[in-house]
Amino acid sequence: MSEENVNKLFKQFKNKNVTVDLRGDYQSEGKVLAIDNYLNLVLETDNGLETIKGGNIIFISINE
Repeated sequence: MSEENVNKLFKQFKNKNVTVDLRGDYQSEGKVLAIDNYLNLVLETDNGLETIKGGNIIFISINE
């Protein structure tokens, strides 16, 4: 899927530091390197790269 086809609302998260609330009361923080229309994320965290499946995401907030 090309970068142009990614939902414009999702693009606002690209290259931003975010907190992601996940199913099972888990939470992850990092910089969004990639996002697609299924809300799958690749985060750059303190421990390296983390891939998160969109179906596990409850909420994403931008850390400012």
